[in-house]
Amino acid sequence: MNILQISYHTSPYSSLGINDGGGLNVYVEQISKHLSSKHNVTVVTAEKAENFKNKNLEFYSLNLFEPDLPMDDKELHLIEFQKKLEETFELNNFDVIHSHYWLSGLVAKDISSKFNIPFIFTSHSLGVFLEGYNNERTDCEKIVMTSSHFVTASTNYENVLLSESYKIDKKKIKLIKPGVYESLYSPDPNLSKENIFLSIGRIQKQKRQLEAIEFLSSFREIENDFKCYFVGGPSGTSGDDYFVELKEIVKELDLESHVKFLGNLPQSKIRELLNRSKLLIHTSEYETFGLVAIEAHSVGVPVISINQGSLKEIIDNNINGYITESFNDPHLNEFILKILNDDKFADYISKSAINSAKKYDWKDTSEKLNLLYQELKLR
Repeated sequence: MNILQISYHTSPYSSLGINDGGGLNVYVEQISKHLSSKHNVTVVTAEKAENFKNKNLEFYSLNLFEPDLPMDDKELHLIEFQKKLEETFELNNFDVIHSHYWLSGLVAKDISSKFNIPFIFTSHSLGVFLEGYNNERTDCEKIVMTSSHFVTASTNYENVLLSESYKIDKKKIKLIKPGVYESLYSPDPNLSKENIFLSIGRIQKQKRQLEAIEFLSSFREIENDFKCYFVGGPSGTSGDDYFVELKEIVKELDLESHVKFLGNLPQSKIRELLNRSKLLIHTSEYETFGLVAIEAHSVGVPVISINQGSLKEIIDNNINGYITESFNDPHLNEFILKILNDDKFADYISKSAINSAKKYDWKDTSEKLNLLYQELKLR
């Protein structure tokens, strides 16, 4: 089977934690790698990147914009991208198209109609999450999902959101959970745990790093022996300003000895930090999944979160972390103090986290997608 993966706005093989590089990149990279063991997989982006071919997997950049171009400006290249896509490839040779994010979905919709190729859509993020409810984007997302043959959902939370907020036929929505890169995100017995907290994600307001910093200031009143490392670089039109604000708040709260911003790091370094850490602080306001949480669990790191959406399906209180509506919850402080001071409890939580991550497997994700592709090909 010949499969076309469209990741228009970001290269799946670009650096994570900066510009628009996040969970979508990991998702497309991993499913493409696994699917290419059985099929010919072509991954295409508009972001400038270096092309490569590895057996049945080919990656092409149509080199239309730099990685740091604002998202609003990336939208302006959609027509040019589709034209170059049609000029560069014999699109009739593809059996199925899988589009990632709504901009890719718009292209896939037109190509699907023009060349009679079935397509699948995975959102990775949704317009209904955005402040002010971005009507233009949500309208486009609904058009894409209505036109697609299948829409994948990563969690039950996303599944309900798609069917209720976008009025998508429930039969069209397929629940397919993402996986975790076990060979990378695994415990390292050679590294010792320290009183380190991590916050991993691009620096932008919806990730709510400010709330994490305010929590750390409050937590310091009951426990002073900790450091928190923020991993990720500024992203989006206001990312740089938000980053400056965060650093100023850290200074105002006299947290400079506790908080450090590490910027963008390779996954191997993140794995090392997770193996040295006792806690991951997750503050993202909205997620269709929350890949960083299961990556932390896979290493044995419990996760605390104030996300009241998809993270409820990942975190079990006092089992592999703690999820609450507010950082003001006194039970949250009790949980963290016990992690820091009770080795037996910390070991139990760590082992439980590792066990809970085992149900997330990229091979399983890819096989379920493969079955969807096969179903479409036989229609």
